[in-house]
Amino acid sequence: MIVIESFEHINVPCTDLKKSIEFYTMFLDFEVDEETDKGAVLVFDNLTLRLFISESPAPSYPIATFLLDVDDFTDALQEIEDQSIVIAKGPYEIQGGEAVIIGDPGGNLIELFYRE
Repeated sequence: MIVIESFEHINVPCTDLKKSIEFYTMFLDFEVDEETDKGAVLVFDNLTLRLFISESPAPSYPIATFLLDVDDFTDALQEIEDQSIVIAKGPYEIQGGEAVIIGDPGGNLIELFYRE
């Protein structure tokens, strides 16, 4: 067994760095920790994302999805609609709540959920 001491970060490919930074900071409230012309480090609480430029878009199947617990699911759905963000699936019921899967500008999938 490998003993993991900490979770460092998640690498997130993007084809348009500026659009991805705007999406994660304006829509999901991440903060930019550092930025270069090749990538950026974004943080939210203990979660760190490393955005990096990828020449090809995300594949049609998810390599990884983020699951983010939201405070007000109805407000989140309204914000998704207001920002014209692509819904990949949902909204749908989950045990004790609801969820929706959206796509970021690079095609990466993010599941937003709420449990009562």
